[in-house]
Amino acid sequence: MLSKEQILIREFKLADLESVKELINRTIDACYNGYYCNEVMDYFDMYNWDGNILKVARDGYIVVVEKQGKIVGTGSIIGEVVSRVFVDPACQKQGLGKMIMNKLERQAAANGVKIVRLRALANAKKFYESLGYVTVDKGLVAVDNSRHLEYYQMEKKLK
Repeated sequence: MLSKEQILIREFKLADLESVKELINRTIDACYNGYYCNEVMDYFDMYNWDGNILKVARDGYIVVVEKQGKIVGTGSIIGEVVSRVFVDPACQKQGLGKMIMNKLERQAAANGVKIVRLRALANAKKFYESLGYVTVDKGLVAVDNSRHLEYYQMEKKLK
């Protein structure tokens, strides 16, 4: 676990856009490449383009985690829906994902949200379960060439 002196969690700024995109792309490539088909990988690229990230920044709340001045984590929430939680592969298993989720949940609670929802991929399901999220449904997102991306619809009641 990193000490608090080494990390900073803060709200996203427009100047962070390129670093956040690089983090997302690096994490997707490291964690999903070879596991998902090309159509799903293309969907990830489309979903995480600049315009979608900026829409979340405008309509919701995005946080970034810095380690020694480099962005190594991010997560976002609009209303009660959490999305784009990514931690640099080199920094995973150090508590940063939990830190991001705690910050997003506190923001949601401050906005009066009672239940937080998210879509988890298979490789992240156990992580979210460890934070108290429960699976309420399974779903599919249609991508090109009649392919699909399977996810778990999860939620957590806030205290």
